[in-house]
Amino acid sequence: MSKFKIMVQNDIDLCDEYIEKGFATREEVSILVGKYMMYNKNFSDGIINYVGIAGTETNEIKNIKIIKGKLEYLLNTRDTQNTNNTRNKPEINISTINNNSNNNSNNIELNMNINNVRDKIKENTYISNDEKNELLLKLDEIKKLQESNDTRTKKWQKAKEIFEFILNKGVDIAIMYIPQILKAIER
Repeated sequence: MSKFKIMVQNDIDLCDEYIEKGFATREEVSILVGKYMMYNKNFSDGIINYVGIAGTETNEIKNIKIIKGKLEYLLNTRDTQNTNNTRNKPEINISTINNNSNNNSNNIELNMNINNVRDKIKENTYISNDEKNELLLKLDEIKKLQESNDTRTKKWQKAKEIFEFILNKGVDIAIMYIPQILKAIER
């Protein structure tokens, strides 16, 4: 079994533990979502964004069930792709070449996404002004990271600190920020 399949199976087992326990925290959901957004940028689709009440923890068990289903699908899909799709490897390389030739259009999309995140943070009525300012500063750091010519290693070192900060802010914030961080590291 590949390392990827073992990782997915371990996380499926972890989801089963949460389901059996009947409780999961926002942080536990954020960690799982963040991990698999690297493999599938749409992994967070369908995840429920609960409104938190200060001093209480929301039970995210429904999200754990959604994640478990996505992981099972991902595990089965990856099995199928790895065993039946050996001729597609050259197509992946061609796609990579095409992506490199389209950098200008990707930059426009990237800027729109950053601006959308900024607007969502400013419009959010559940976040205090101090938290909004913190989140907007982190967004500025991400934008600088996206525009940086640093090596991936240097970008990753900076991104780890941002990841840690974002994951502590909850799944709804993580879902907006993680794709932006990943785009910065890709470049």
